[in-house]
Amino acid sequence: MRSFFSTLLLSNWAFLLFLMITAVGVLYLDSIINPDLRILLFSFYFMVAMFGSFYISYSIAQIVILPLKQVEKKTDEINAGDFGTELLTPEIRELAKMTESINGMAKRLKTQFIDLTLEKEKFNTLLQNLKEGVFAVDLNRKILFQNQSLHPSLIRPNSQSLSLDDAHIYPEVKFMVLEAIQERIEKKSTITIGNHFLNVHIYPLRSDDYVYIYLGVVLDITEDKQNQIIREQFFQNASHELKTPITSIKGFAETLESKLGVKEGSQEKKFLDAILRNTDRMIRIIEDMMTISKLENPSSLAVMEEFNLLDSTENICASLISILNKKNQTLEIDIPKDVLIKADIVLMEHLTINLVSNASNYSPDGKKIKIVYRQNKILEFIDEGMGIPAQDVDRIFERFYRVDSNRSRKEGGTGLGLSIVKHICKLHDWDIQVLPNPTGGTIFRISME
Repeated sequence: MRSFFSTLLLSNWAFLLFLMITAVGVLYLDSIINPDLRILLFSFYFMVAMFGSFYISYSIAQIVILPLKQVEKKTDEINAGDFGTELLTPEIRELAKMTESINGMAKRLKTQFIDLTLEKEKFNTLLQNLKEGVFAVDLNRKILFQNQSLHPSLIRPNSQSLSLDDAHIYPEVKFMVLEAIQERIEKKSTITIGNHFLNVHIYPLRSDDYVYIYLGVVLDITEDKQNQIIREQFFQNASHELKTPITSIKGFAETLESKLGVKEGSQEKKFLDAILRNTDRMIRIIEDMMTISKLENPSSLAVMEEFNLLDSTENICASLISILNKKNQTLEIDIPKDVLIKADIVLMEHLTINLVSNASNYSPDGKKIKIVYRQNKILEFIDEGMGIPAQDVDRIFERFYRVDSNRSRKEGGTGLGLSIVKHICKLHDWDIQVLPNPTGGTIFRISME
């Protein structure tokens, strides 16, 4: 196998040698033939030289062009996804190396293509068998993928390769996708279609801060929602049904206490006091349960009105003085006189009472409780109590969850106060955070913006 340069050089030298030998023959014939035939002799020599040059050039070109045509054909086949036959090795060394590289590249691409196809099939099978509905939309607003778990009312089946305008897609989902593409953000919402409740979440898939596609994940929460509705109905009905007998028990216990005239310190007095104390606690629990049921009702709406925050807070806290005095605690209100907020004044009363009562219950005797209004419509309830461990912060708004169950029972808490506070904030679109107090205790920070 020779290089292209050596082939070209040898061909040229061979042709030159042929021309020199032919020239010697022509000169010899020129000396012996008739002078009238010299023109024909030199014309013949010139034709042979011209034809030889053309033939040598054509042969050398063919040696290069034919392998290059095969290379071009092979690259077109690779580009079309056909990795079948290998290129034949040409005689020119440079072209041989190039064909070897192309054959090696074709083998690697074939292996990678098979692997990618296999991975794609695995991924597609996985997505198709997910419980969640999944779909993907590119930046040109074209549907790239949808699995079989996707609710047909959201996107009609077999809508791949269709644009959002041409596909039959639920209007609210279409609006979410368009808004996510336009603003390059995540979007999530709960959509109700007939008796179905669907959580829809749109994610932008990024790489180096560039969004390639938007992935939609749809979770059918109908069963969970129905179970929640059943629990809420049971919660509400149980609260109503329990309130009447508990109130009766309290009434009978108070009647017995007044009619029997039991002495202080007697066993009977202790029993009656225990009945009344636990009955009051049960009544508070039932009232809190009924409050939560009302707040969780989808038809519940906050009656918004503008009022002075300082006046409202002072009026509410006046009813809590007796609770604070029992533990020799003080309440400090730091709210400017001109602060006006727009909220449901009744729910605001519930929120303030629950947070101040909670601060009092979890603070030692003689401590200070503060209500502070800060800039950007931030209201803080600050105590100097036992604080809340980091592992409990995410759970304190759950119903009946207690950081210290023994202390809560001793103080008579219902375990529902903070859950009510969370629901009130949610109803007002407020954000509530639980932060550690640097001097000890807890800060409940409510952002009213």
